[in-house]
Amino acid sequence: MKRRLTTILLTLALLLAVGWGLWERTNRLTLANAVEAGGQRDFYNLLSYVEQAQVSMGKSLASSSPRQQAVHLTEAWNQAAAAQLSLSQLPTPGIKPINTSKFLSQTSDYSNYLAQKLARGEEITPQEREQLVRLRDEMKRLAADLRQAESQVASKNLRWSSFYSVQMPQPLKTIARLAVPAEARPGPLDGFVNADRRLQTLPSLNYDGPFSDHLEKPRPLGLKGSEIAQAEAERRAQAFANDASGSNYRVQATRTSNGLLPTFALNLIDNRRANVTVHIDVSKQGGEIISLLNTRPVGSPTLDAAKALERARAFLEAHGFANMQPTYTVRTGNSQVITFAAKEGDVILYPDQVKVKVALDNGEITGWDATPYYMAHYDRQLPEPKLTPAEARAKISPGLKVEGVRLALIPLPGGIERLTYEVKTKLDDTYYLSYINAVTGEEEKVLQIIDVPGGQLTM
Repeated sequence: MKRRLTTILLTLALLLAVGWGLWERTNRLTLANAVEAGGQRDFYNLLSYVEQAQVSMGKSLASSSPRQQAVHLTEAWNQAAAAQLSLSQLPTPGIKPINTSKFLSQTSDYSNYLAQKLARGEEITPQEREQLVRLRDEMKRLAADLRQAESQVASKNLRWSSFYSVQMPQPLKTIARLAVPAEARPGPLDGFVNADRRLQTLPSLNYDGPFSDHLEKPRPLGLKGSEIAQAEAERRAQAFANDASGSNYRVQATRTSNGLLPTFALNLIDNRRANVTVHIDVSKQGGEIISLLNTRPVGSPTLDAAKALERARAFLEAHGFANMQPTYTVRTGNSQVITFAAKEGDVILYPDQVKVKVALDNGEITGWDATPYYMAHYDRQLPEPKLTPAEARAKISPGLKVEGVRLALIPLPGGIERLTYEVKTKLDDTYYLSYINAVTGEEEKVLQIIDVPGGQLTM
């Protein structure tokens, strides 16, 4: 009798231990996937903002208009600050990138200082211009270092979540090893190390900053209807995820986010594929799908960029986005990211954008971002152009070769929109887009077209 009781107690203890271990394993997987998604997002945000800041500083140096110089320097100020924020949130392995963070902060402050100086009607001195050139060149080198880090992460198939070092009891370490597949132990990434060591020797800047003005963000214009219940948000998220992948998902967790665009944030688990999770944000007002991120590894490509575009178009049309124009596309790893803008008649509406990420192994939609669309979209009354396309072409510098002209609505700081002619030009081996106000003839904006692996971007 005593032996039987002992056996029962040991069996119960074993079952409890197994149950607890499985529960911890599930939590560990959920945490690892969330960290991985956050790490990928913060790294690519960092890379994007660094590249944008470098281009903005270059455009300010290339511009002859004090007004345009101030515009581009303001852009560089915001982009460098956003890069610093992304860097602070990134799990950088083996180092503390203090010098990189300091450099981004100084670049942001210095760009703002110069923009404020131009706004007061003062001129940039030759010494200040030299400092701006030096910062632009260092920003370009930093972008190259980050690309090196990106290549190392991809070639070694590393996960950003593996860069966290957490002290835990031995039983939890055992569970963690069972929960997350073993991976190569990464050393410090060369890109971050090279950048931080070089920036340590960068001379200090001489200027009167910093400044810290704040711009209020607008409210979402594209959301209609009343607030939906959580159950309805979960239903819509499941339907959208199932349609994106052709799979079957169930809700794992739901929380709320009450920021500028209030949402229900949901984590979904694939019932057919192990360890495949999707994060979806559903707007509280109207129940629109704001974003989707599928963190599954993408296998070897079987589709090209043209097939990915077909898949993205079909997905858009199936979800009510019928009149969308593809603008730019870029390949990231084994996926193609395509940006679409709404079109009204002959006018491209650049504020109303969505991004679709297509996995090139099977055509699955693994990414969706409609934040710009729902922030900006509404029924507009567009003005009639007072300039002809020929008159817009005449506004371009004689040193540039004009390769195309079309109407485009563009967003400007402060929530302003302008109807313009988008004039594609070429200078040497570099392409630019100049935006000429279709009513006043004033140059509103200049963008550079950047060739990247698998596509093009504008900055």
